[in-house]
Amino acid sequence: MDYSRWSKRALVERLQSLDKLVGEQEPATATNTNIVLATTLNVDPVTPKRKRPPTRFDFANFPKRKVAFKFSYFGWAYHGLARQGNALESEEKRLIESEFPTIEGEVFRALASCKLIEDESSCDYSRCGRTDRGVSGFGQVIALYVRSAGQFITDEQAEAELAKGTDASRITRDEQNGGRAVLLPLPERELPYVNMLNKTLPPAIRILAWSPVKAEFDARFSCRSRFYRYFFSEEGLDIDAMKEAARKYLGQHDFRNFCRLDPAKQISNFERNVLDIDINPVAAQVPFVGEGQSAQGRWWQLELRGTAFLWHQVRCMMAILFHVGQGLEEPSIVDKMLDVDNMDGKPEYEMACDVPLVLADCAFDATDVQWIHLRNPGNDFGNIAGLDRAISNEWGQLNTRAVIASALLQNLRSTAVPMLSETKERAEQLELAPWAQCRDNVIKSELATRSRIVLGGGEIRHVRDYQPMAKRRRADPVHLRNKVWFERKGDSKRVKTTTEPDD
Repeated sequence: MDYSRWSKRALVERLQSLDKLVGEQEPATATNTNIVLATTLNVDPVTPKRKRPPTRFDFANFPKRKVAFKFSYFGWAYHGLARQGNALESEEKRLIESEFPTIEGEVFRALASCKLIEDESSCDYSRCGRTDRGVSGFGQVIALYVRSAGQFITDEQAEAELAKGTDASRITRDEQNGGRAVLLPLPERELPYVNMLNKTLPPAIRILAWSPVKAEFDARFSCRSRFYRYFFSEEGLDIDAMKEAARKYLGQHDFRNFCRLDPAKQISNFERNVLDIDINPVAAQVPFVGEGQSAQGRWWQLELRGTAFLWHQVRCMMAILFHVGQGLEEPSIVDKMLDVDNMDGKPEYEMACDVPLVLADCAFDATDVQWIHLRNPGNDFGNIAGLDRAISNEWGQLNTRAVIASALLQNLRSTAVPMLSETKERAEQLELAPWAQCRDNVIKSELATRSRIVLGGGEIRHVRDYQPMAKRRRADPVHLRNKVWFERKGDSKRVKTTTEPDD
């Protein structure tokens, strides 16, 4: 049949009738349908292409090496760093991870997607510091075994490589590779770990560098110190008083009154060593509704370095500093709370907000870690340039939101409103003034009747009758709380780890 002179409408109707005809023939297959249509239309039938079965990636063909990754993340969109068990081992765990996403969950998804690990349980994973929900990181470190571009070699080949002068550290044998000898590549010929993972990870998480490490390296136990920063605005705070109080944290102390107790861990040692602590201005001032010279626009950061920290220790320490900065407590309250003989139970107080806290750095011996930021040093800036673009994009989006909120607030504070009057004048007879001017008077009157407690991150609590810290209701002593829990739950429920660093 010659269809060359048929109209488009006629062709469509013809095809619809043929489609109906084919549908009435049971059973129908894609091949049969093609043959019927081809016969009817007088054309050659089209044989459907066979889909190739997916090729299984065989990790046994590739050697592994142990590496450390340094990475950053904005934590406010995640439920903490640590995943709940192996996040990818079952559909149930994957569902939990999707509803309550964690930093580690995203990292392991990226590692699996890049075929760098076969599973979570066999890669000898360790983390440096465990940050809680909302807390960010600039220099978090993890260590694990990943796939390498190296090659398996025989013992004879290993001896020949050493005879040629190959660095002995490039030839490894360990259980992860079944005891077989592996010749590791030079750093510039290794897999581009940073680029591979950053292409897969969400923009809020960025791999900054990687380092070869020895088999016995552990990101947690090999760490020499951890460095935290806490950012806050100067508004309503006496910075000098806060600095005086902060210096009292320096050194080895029992911080049981500056942490959150988890009886399941049955911790009895709360001694921690604060190596350095100070409160310094943020280098780049952050303007607030165009008032860069105001206290609202001057930003500061608590800088704190220690060997290890208790659960929520930094946020509890910062909460007390806020009380001192507002004049609600004297700097000496830190001495009183560190004296656990006289204050053996933690007073009830709310810890500082999580969002301004950052795990800024994790320090290791130079012999343990040598960070590689660039794949080809001296030839290109690919990794750094890409990281700069990604983080700049994140900053631009967040800064845009801040500017829009600031503009809205500026509009509100410039709105003219009738001033308060003790006489019963009509509204049109009252003098008008910008809300910003009236706001100052409102705040003063509020402070005359109740206390304003700064928690950081824009969070503020108002209390009508402020109770001094030393006179507040206290929790039971630690040994009693541990005993009650142990008698109720028993040793089988006890969490085995007792010293993991936390914020």
